[in-house]
Amino acid sequence: MVLEKIKDALPSMSPNFRKIASHILDHETSVPFISIHDLSRSLQISTATLVRFAQSLGYRGYQGFKRDLQNEIRQRLQPDDRVSLSKLGSLPEDKRLRKLIQNEHNNLRRTLNNLKLEDLERMIQRVKGARRIFVAGFGITQYFACVLYAAFLATQEKDVYLVSGSISNYSQILKRFGAEDVLFLLTFPPYSAEVNHVARVVKDQKGTLYLFTDSANCPVYSDADIVVKCVTHSLVMTNSFVGLVSLIHVFMHMLLLSSEDKGRNVRIGFEIEKLGYSILSTKEGRS
Repeated sequence: MVLEKIKDALPSMSPNFRKIASHILDHETSVPFISIHDLSRSLQISTATLVRFAQSLGYRGYQGFKRDLQNEIRQRLQPDDRVSLSKLGSLPEDKRLRKLIQNEHNNLRRTLNNLKLEDLERMIQRVKGARRIFVAGFGITQYFACVLYAAFLATQEKDVYLVSGSISNYSQILKRFGAEDVLFLLTFPPYSAEVNHVARVVKDQKGTLYLFTDSANCPVYSDADIVVKCVTHSLVMTNSFVGLVSLIHVFMHMLLLSSEDKGRNVRIGFEIEKLGYSILSTKEGRS
C-alpha cells in the first residue's frame, strides 16, 4: 500500500522528501486529486523533486505514484462537512445539533475506516508477549490514557503503568521500561513536549512504541512501530476524541476475545469489587 510505504520510509527521508511525505499523509484524501503543479506550488517544492520523491518509492514517475494513491483512497474519500464557528452559532438549535452530530459521525466513520486489522493483530500479539505495559498521555489526553490504562488493568495479568504528569513524576515510572515492554502513547494537537522525551526513552531501550495520534505532523510519528490515526476534526473545540474512545474500546474487546480464557481477569476483578461492596454495606448496616 502506498501510504504504508510512505510511512515506513519517512524516518530516513531527506528534509524535502519528509515535507512531501508528511503533507501527503495529512491530506491523503485530497493530494491524489490535484495536479503535480498545484502540489508543487502548495509545498513550494519543484515538480522535479516531486518526481524524484515518487521514484524513491519505486515508481518510474509521479503519475504512476498518483494513480496508485488515488486507487487506494478513492473509496474512503468523503468531504468534511465543515462549517465556521460563527455560522454554527447562528443556526437554529435543531440544525446546530444535527451539524454537531454529523461531524462526530464523520470523525468516527473515517477513524474506523483508517483502521488496519493487521495493525490491531500485531498490537494484540505484542501485548500478550510483553513483560509490562505502559500507557502515556499528557494534557487533556491524559484522561483518555487513564481509560486505556484502566482497561489494561482490568484485562491483563501483568504490570501496567500510567505515564503522565510532570517529568519528575513519570520518570520514576518510565525508568522501569525495558526492551521487553510496550508503551502506548496518546497525543494530539497541541502536542505536549513530554511526548518527545517518552518516545526517546522507548527507542533508547529498544522497546515497542504504539502511537495514537491524528497526523504525520506529530513530532514522534516516525518513531512509532505502529501509528493508529484518529480523525479529530471539531466544529467548536480543538479536538474531537470520539474516534479515539471508540478505538480504545474496539482494541480492548479484540484483545479480550483473543485470550485463551476470555474474561478471566475481568471476572476476578468483578468478584473482588463485589466483595468490597458487600463488606462496606455490612459495615454501614452495623453502624
